Amino acid sequence: MDFFKRLFGNKGTVGGLDLGSSSLKLIQLKPIKDKTKGKLYELSSFVMGLPPEETVKEGVINDPKALGELLKQLIQSHKINIEQVVGVVSGQPVIIRPIIMPKLPEKEMQSSLRFQAEQYLPYRADEAMIRGTILNKELEDNPGSMEVLLVAAPNEIVKNTQDVIRFSGLNPAAIDMEPFALLRALEISLEPDIFNKTFALVNIGASVMSINIYKAGVLRQSRTVKVAGNRFTEVIAQALNISFEEAEKMKKEKGVIRVAKDAAPVAPTTMRIFNVIVPVLVELITEIQRSFDYYKKRYQDESIGYIALSGGTALFKNIDAYISNELGITCGVLNPFKKIDISKVPGVSPDMLQELAPSLTIAVGLGLRNI
Repeated sequence: MDFFKRLFGNKGTVGGLDLGSSSLKLIQLKPIKDKTKGKLYELSSFVMGLPPEETVKEGVINDPKALGELLKQLIQSHKINIEQVVGVVSGQPVIIRPIIMPKLPEKEMQSSLRFQAEQYLPYRADEAMIRGTILNKELEDNPGSMEVLLVAAPNEIVKNTQDVIRFSGLNPAAIDMEPFALLRALEISLEPDIFNKTFALVNIGASVMSINIYKAGVLRQSRTVKVAGNRFTEVIAQALNISFEEAEKMKKEKGVIRVAKDAAPVAPTTMRIFNVIVPVLVELITEIQRSFDYYKKRYQDESIGYIALSGGTALFKNIDAYISNELGITCGVLNPFKKIDISKVPGVSPDMLQELAPSLTIAVGLGLRNI
């Protein structure tokens, strides 16, 4: 599950850092034991800040120094005891896809993967960190071949994430991939009867949406598209002739996504917001369906039984019901704090944390990596 090996030893306290275009989130978790529930966790620290404009765009870090300074200020002002951080890379430059390779032992597969990967990457293989994991050791319809999950990220975006952490005065404990961080959070959040089958996690952030499909706890497919929360805000701002900031506030306070079977009357402003975002909703559903269709074409004997939603846009009222109604698949907003005690975080109320929960899923997964 962790393709990018640790860069440093696991000494001192470790946090999980999620750098999004709309917010920076840092959390620390520690394991606790419960006699009746088994292994649980406690959220011991949490900070959140607003990145300077354009420092993170569509998952790509543009100004590591500015972000590092912000992180340093947040850590100091909240008096957090931390030495190392697990960072994450995400966005469209990160390539995660199944490929067919000649059947090889694990060690030889990793050595030859760089040459095999060249044809699948929009950048040179020698400019990227590349790993792979064997999904299927023997293909019945292709003797002598195996299925491998290719994972690649440009060296530059990995280095930028490391630099943010270093500019904050901390050390990078590891650099992880978004789908694998999400999977750790899913493992402690989903019911076993869902987690052990084929399901999807749709992470809808501010600038990008990742559509991830897992089978029995193994990532099988991941795709990132640009239909996300900001697109909703932009069309609201344009239609109502207001600023982006005003539209974002209106979306959160008055926006409600209508489902076809809804008959209850709503306020005129709420209805107008829904009417202007319908084209974005259609585009969002189209992209999710496209990913599902590709998966079903590849694995014809499988069906996706559940969709979990995470990311800040998962908080858009009724978006889970809308997706479920449109795709005919049960959909629910993920609560990554299901097995985490959030009652003892200094200066932050449990109610506030619970409200933010879907947007903290990646950070939770990163925080779980080293414990």
